[in-house]
Amino acid sequence: MKSAESTALYPILDYPDSLEAPGDLPPLDALDALFRNTVEQAPVGIAFASRDGSYRYCNKTFCAMLGFAPEELNDASIAGLTLSEDLEVTTVGLERLWRGEIGHLDVEKRYVRKDGTALWIRVSTSLVRRPGEEAVCSVEFLRDISVRKDMAAALVQNQTLLATLIAELPLALLACDVAGRMTHYNRAAIELFGIPSGDAAALARNPYALTSDVFRADRTTPVPADERPLARALRGHEVSDAEFVVVRPDGAARTALSSARRLVGPAGQALGAVAVVQDITERRQADEELEQVHKQLLVASRHAGMAEVATNVLHNVGNVLNSVNVSASLLAERIKTSKCARLGQVGALLKAHTADLAGFLAGPQGKHLPEYLQELAGDLAAERDAAVEELTALRGNVEHIKEIVAMQQSYARRGGLIETLDIRALVEDSLRMNEGAFSRHGVTIIRDYRDVPPIEVDKHKVLQILVNVIRNAKYACHEGTGAKTVTVRIRASNGSVLVSVIDTGVGIAGENLERIFSHGFTTRAEGHGFGLHSSALAAKALGGTLLAESAGPGHGATFTLTLPLRSPESSDAG
Repeated sequence: MKSAESTALYPILDYPDSLEAPGDLPPLDALDALFRNTVEQAPVGIAFASRDGSYRYCNKTFCAMLGFAPEELNDASIAGLTLSEDLEVTTVGLERLWRGEIGHLDVEKRYVRKDGTALWIRVSTSLVRRPGEEAVCSVEFLRDISVRKDMAAALVQNQTLLATLIAELPLALLACDVAGRMTHYNRAAIELFGIPSGDAAALARNPYALTSDVFRADRTTPVPADERPLARALRGHEVSDAEFVVVRPDGAARTALSSARRLVGPAGQALGAVAVVQDITERRQADEELEQVHKQLLVASRHAGMAEVATNVLHNVGNVLNSVNVSASLLAERIKTSKCARLGQVGALLKAHTADLAGFLAGPQGKHLPEYLQELAGDLAAERDAAVEELTALRGNVEHIKEIVAMQQSYARRGGLIETLDIRALVEDSLRMNEGAFSRHGVTIIRDYRDVPPIEVDKHKVLQILVNVIRNAKYACHEGTGAKTVTVRIRASNGSVLVSVIDTGVGIAGENLERIFSHGFTTRAEGHGFGLHSSALAAKALGGTLLAESAGPGHGATFTLTLPLRSPESSDAG
């Protein structure tokens, strides 16, 4: 391979005689020097090669790319520096170039560097000819594209990972462009909507691939295409947990929850919309079965006594029993650590000195004994007083349990009967059943009662509602961060009695107000989600209503029970 300093480096070129040379150099020498320096200092690799592929000249950039010194490439060739996996396509391409089948060759291939590593290069190869003659050599222009190749490989890997993730996602995913044409859907969407078979993560073949019928949660009201989540999201709406019933082309009906958002680009331009749909058919079936079982339990509770009230009674009894257990444990611990044992030690000491008791008491050890006995007497008296205090508290807790059980027995005997009574008495009973929990959680009760007419009601159902609502108010205050206050307000209005339970607790988010009475809905981790639901059913059975209000999280909540003065059952009987 010739060096860059060879004056005969480019004998294959003809130069115009009219070119003026700088200084005293002839025009041809000036052009040769200019051309040689341009090639040598070019920011891309340049190499000239003979017909057999042996290199005739390589510039500095070429050498730097591959890590060789110029003299190390004297015997190098295109085939020798090409990675074996890319050699065939390189050889075939160069043969076509030399045969004149193509004007130039443009390929991406890997060269082998001096250290043995592979380097991705984009190579553009042309033939160099003298005017009117055949080609005498080829010239390669090389650009390092390894960084782009690494980025492309990483991009492909990420795209593959994303495509696999979307395809295997257990939730149905649908996407559309700004015109509403479906562009993507995954395997779960195919199964949920009964989309014609195809690649689970493929582009949709039709502008709108969903041929299923979609109904609202009532299973009868159809949802037009422009009111479905994707279409609404395209118009800028945010759809969250909207419930629909999907009837697939094969007739199978599935219940689904859908959330959708509009897709926006970096510059704020609309790109389309995406919807995520969860199949909750099995969950809804389980809810319906649970609802049926719960209704059966409500019927059973009417005959067996106040089930919900009994649960609360047991809860309060359990709380009192915890206090009993604490008192008993403290007594046991104090007995274990009592200083009574020291009396035995004093007795043993005196017995050991019976023969000379007077001398012992007058000695250095015995003379402190009276003072020690006096201190010990004081400690034992303190232990006695503490034990009496704990026993008094224990007896009070046992009496409280007896009162709670007696109250429950009283209501259980009269469950299901229509009675005329003062609603304030029922409210007081429900507060009394919760008073232990209110005290433990530091909740203050405010009574705001007014005189109201007596009402005809089923005490069992009313107490069930009040115990549930007041207990929930206590939980709300316990979970809040501000003052813990529950106000119970009693008013009369237009032939009805209104009992409002107002708490200063955590409040209720606006989107939850409509679902607060739904079966299974709860915002507490340990909640079961049917206390308020059963209370709302009981209120309806009494001819009244149970409503909830809240200004939002952190602003407390108000639950209002409205009951007619006369029971619907007594009205029907009349």
